[in-house]
Amino acid sequence: MSSRRSCALGEGSRELPQEKIRAGLLTAAVIGYLGKHNATLSGAEGGCQAEIGIASAMGAALIAQAHDLGHQVIANAAESSLEHHLGMTCDPVAGYVQVPCIERCAYGAVKAWTGFLMASNEIPATRRVDFDTTVEAMARTAREMNSKYKETSEGGLAVSLVLC
Repeated sequence: MSSRRSCALGEGSRELPQEKIRAGLLTAAVIGYLGKHNATLSGAEGGCQAEIGIASAMGAALIAQAHDLGHQVIANAAESSLEHHLGMTCDPVAGYVQVPCIERCAYGAVKAWTGFLMASNEIPATRRVDFDTTVEAMARTAREMNSKYKETSEGGLAVSLVLC
């Protein structure tokens, strides 16, 4: 058995070498930094669009980088993934953020893979919305979002569902 580790991020569970995964992790860190620096990563400040949306964008960028795709494809993958989380509120049921977050994180992982697939199958320069614009939109939405739809248990699903 080989001591060399790899990760199955390729189609059909094709394994990618650890070096490519490391490069992808560094790229994901850059996306996370840009999201934090220009908006927020906090569910309490920006709702699930911030917490799960940026994490999903990081995942999409990681996958694109690990597949040695160009910078524009990486940015497009991150943008596509984040875009589909815009406006997502945080609805911790009975104060437990785990109730909706587990499912939302799973869907965020799917959106990361989908964002990667879309970006890797399009002409990179034809994308109309860029990552920076999407982060700006998320920051603006977070500022305008009513605080009861953030990590407060005061709105949305959090007050619509009664746990006995």
